[in-house]
Amino acid sequence: MPLYWILDVSGEEESNEIEMWAVSEDGARVIINDSFCAEFYVQSSNVEEDVKSIRVIGGVKGVEVVNKSFKGRFLSLLKVSIGNRRLNDVVEEVKRRCKYLVDVFEDDIRFSNQYIFRRGVIPSSWMNLDVIDYGHSNGYRIFRLDKIVSADFERPHFPQLKILAFDAIFFSPKGSPDPEHGSIVAISVITSDNVSKVFVGEEKLLIDDFLDFIKDFDPDIIVGFNSNRKIIPFLVERSKRIGLEFSVGRLDSVPRGSVYGHQSIRGRLNIDLYDLVEETPEVKLETLEEFTQFLNLPIEYDTIDEYELAEVWSRDRGRVLKYLGQRVKGIFEIYKLVDEYIFSLSQLTCMPADYVLTASTGFRVESYLSKLAVEKNEVIPSRKEVVHISYAGGMVRSPSPGLHKDIVVLDFRSMYPSLMIKYNISFDTIDPNGPITVPNSTIRFSDKEGFLPYALKKLVEERRRIRERADSLPRDSSEKIILDARQRAIKVISNAIYGYTGWAGARWYAREIAEVTATLGRETILNTIRKAEELKLKIVYGDTDSLFIKNDKKIGELINWIEGTLGLEVKVDKIYRTVLFTEAKKKYAGLRDDGGVEIVGLEAIRGDWSEVAKAAQKEVIDAILKVGVEEGVKVARRHIDDLMNQRVPLKQLVIWKQITKSIEDYEATAPHVEVARKLIEEGWRIQPGDKVGYVVVKGTGRLYTRVKPYFKANLNEIDWNYYIEKQVLPVCMRILEVFGVKESDLKPTVGLTAFFQ
Repeated sequence: MPLYWILDVSGEEESNEIEMWAVSEDGARVIINDSFCAEFYVQSSNVEEDVKSIRVIGGVKGVEVVNKSFKGRFLSLLKVSIGNRRLNDVVEEVKRRCKYLVDVFEDDIRFSNQYIFRRGVIPSSWMNLDVIDYGHSNGYRIFRLDKIVSADFERPHFPQLKILAFDAIFFSPKGSPDPEHGSIVAISVITSDNVSKVFVGEEKLLIDDFLDFIKDFDPDIIVGFNSNRKIIPFLVERSKRIGLEFSVGRLDSVPRGSVYGHQSIRGRLNIDLYDLVEETPEVKLETLEEFTQFLNLPIEYDTIDEYELAEVWSRDRGRVLKYLGQRVKGIFEIYKLVDEYIFSLSQLTCMPADYVLTASTGFRVESYLSKLAVEKNEVIPSRKEVVHISYAGGMVRSPSPGLHKDIVVLDFRSMYPSLMIKYNISFDTIDPNGPITVPNSTIRFSDKEGFLPYALKKLVEERRRIRERADSLPRDSSEKIILDARQRAIKVISNAIYGYTGWAGARWYAREIAEVTATLGRETILNTIRKAEELKLKIVYGDTDSLFIKNDKKIGELINWIEGTLGLEVKVDKIYRTVLFTEAKKKYAGLRDDGGVEIVGLEAIRGDWSEVAKAAQKEVIDAILKVGVEEGVKVARRHIDDLMNQRVPLKQLVIWKQITKSIEDYEATAPHVEVARKLIEEGWRIQPGDKVGYVVVKGTGRLYTRVKPYFKANLNEIDWNYYIEKQVLPVCMRILEVFGVKESDLKPTVGLTAFFQ
């Protein structure tokens, strides 16, 4: 049976045509076309009359009565099939004509998604397909799909794909470059064939050369950083302004905006690594440099900030091109680290690999559930606007402030999915007379397996199967790497289903499900704490599904009790030599056995504090964990002394804040908003999602009147006292006050000799 690896799926609903780009077993890039009619369902109180009304509507190819399940009840619905007309137009006419219409379902699912769900297509997977040869187009073989046989998951490896990483430099003499006033001065690429190339020169020739290179190399995947929102739209619009079509897609197509802010490139996957950064909370500034550092990649960047580009390009183009080359190398190396994870998420959610990154976790979960709903003859609910009602979340036990030695972290493995399976918690199993009761809740559940437990069991069983297979393989085998990536993707989706039910934007929104699951989670942790105390174990902190316990031989007994009595899996996740807790929840730091320090929730890992403040806190933490409190006090004093004597570089004083909405929508005047307003007046483009860097300068009045863009300030203007009093002292005191240290202990009151004694 012929095998094809599905690269991308798209469609034109008005022509009922689906286009799949795929890679064959022999490595050929092929197009597989198929015919498909969109469908939706109508609930009617008078089937006969509404069928008559629907059949005469233009574009309707068929109407039939079908039985479907919807949130635990069976419905008799009208399935409406459409041909050669837009789904939305037909639905609107149905709503106008049908007098007995009660509700409409699945009218808001994209055409290509309907095809994927109903035909059983799994993107980023090998599939057994019966196809009919249909000729050639621009060098690509074209097939007509005859039959989809099955997905082939026994072949975990993806084919040898052609990858192109790229980045571009835009020039504007004043302000942020925009397609009207800026220009493209350089594009750099690296390919999976180990080809590196830089395109420079006259703009039109530069773009032509780049497009010719794309056409010759014919990549399957184009990888960038912030390419969806910034780079590709700029390249498309700028090309148009100078009389070119930016035909970077296969069959000479131009990128087009699609769902989730994604730029769709025909026949190729457009992967924007910035989407991964946004879902990585440890990366605060969301820059390529910081992401590279987070991933421990040995790539050095001679960073040039955007405000410097025009000036540096004018006097030292070599330096700019060197930095551009470093960026492209970073993009390419990051992609090689995460490609298996991306494809695993794609397979699991049935979303093409480029869409799955751009989509939020909620939409990924929804796509996974939608695929299962079709398999189980379950109606996919329409998206409704609902008012979100908050509920109590996971249980957090307040920490014991101070230092704690030899601490074991017990982590409940997939606690929320396990609880939902155990108690059969689902929107379709809620039953006032059901036999399954939940501690501390009035909600009862039936014992007939619910939709969500079914979905979770499939994930849990698949993850267990993958881990067993991966454990039998050599550590560095390529198959093990791919299987590990897949089990991580499964973990992400399974752990998110509980939270998804409490998301007001969810199709399967059910606040009571999220609430009762959270209640069970809290009860589980509390029962475990009680048992631990019964065993005379010392609990120093508890957070949602983890417990920090003083190391003791009885921990093994606690683990056995959890698994035997509660029926949940638990593991020793970490062992800390020393943990430092502040008085606040979810804010601590620990020294691991390997000498590394982990920091959670504190300013040292947050992006909205200056580098000098973050560095001071991190060094204080390191000193306390590795040496002692007195050493931490010395470190804090040294940082304060550096500020008092103006020995701190300007860039370490910059405070970064994100613009979350249009500047016009801000009512209060915050420092970063005031800086953004000034930059906009000077021609800079500041959009929601952008980050603004500023420093605080000397002066009087409110703080927002004493801030400047960091690249317009010099050290002589800096309000050094602000950085002592409002930046370094507060973050150091958050750590040191736990040990009885006072602010006055960190400030010099006499000569510096006495200060350091």
